[in-house]
Amino acid sequence: MGDKHRATCAPLTLMTTLALVLGVAACKKGKDVETAADAKPTRPLSPSGTMSLTGNYSHAGAIGTFQDCTTGERWLVAHEGENGALEEAYLDSKVSLGSPLLVIVEGGIDLRPSLDGPGDETMLIVARFVETRPTEVCPSVDDASVDD
Repeated sequence: MGDKHRATCAPLTLMTTLALVLGVAACKKGKDVETAADAKPTRPLSPSGTMSLTGNYSHAGAIGTFQDCTTGERWLVAHEGENGALEEAYLDSKVSLGSPLLVIVEGGIDLRPSLDGPGDETMLIVARFVETRPTEVCPSVDDASVDD
């Protein structure tokens, strides 16, 4: 009788476990949706872990900066990945050093050692330089600077 009982309960136990796992996953997904409603504008990550970014790039001295059109956030650009291609395109565009140039890159935001001392700071890591758009502007960034 014990074997018959086990054979009847096994599918039931499996179904109960499956329902529990799916229920927990659904609850977690609902929590993520609630949290996401309060978050700043973001972009989905691509499968490679990078995202497409459009913003104003400027370069002066030894480092470039990037101001994102969507969020208005400004980051230093790390000296890695395709940073060299981005710098070269900026210099080839003939804009005055330090002036903004609209660019499109694929990259990610991560912590890197600070250039100003101990600790880390958030930087843009350019995985792929896409293009410059010298005749276009980043309206959200321009609007934000007018309000300041």
